[in-house]
Amino acid sequence: MNENILETLNRIINDIELKPKMFFANPDYAQLPSYLFGYLTCIDDIHATSLNRSFSEWLNNRGKKTSLFWTEYILKISSNNDQVAANKIVIKEFKLFLSDIALEKKSENSTSNE
Repeated sequence: MNENILETLNRIINDIELKPKMFFANPDYAQLPSYLFGYLTCIDDIHATSLNRSFSEWLNNRGKKTSLFWTEYILKISSNNDQVAANKIVIKEFKLFLSDIALEKKSENSTSNE
């Protein structure tokens, strides 16, 4: 995956965390995953990636295994239907996910350079 994509996603998630009203008039859980889902779908389509599916699999592999997509997994499983907590969890988990992708990429690059 292109490093520029990861950097852009990191910047966006940090901006959403610091200035949510810059993105959403009334920040709530329904808006945040909808925005991220749409953004990731666009990236997936343009760059032939599978970030939405990968994020769901990553979440399910770290916790309770379900068939839920990440948007519902965070709301139902991670936050017990608490939308305020779910907003915070999305940001935290997405940052961890991006960090893991960056580490995997760095590991792949160092292995291929040897």
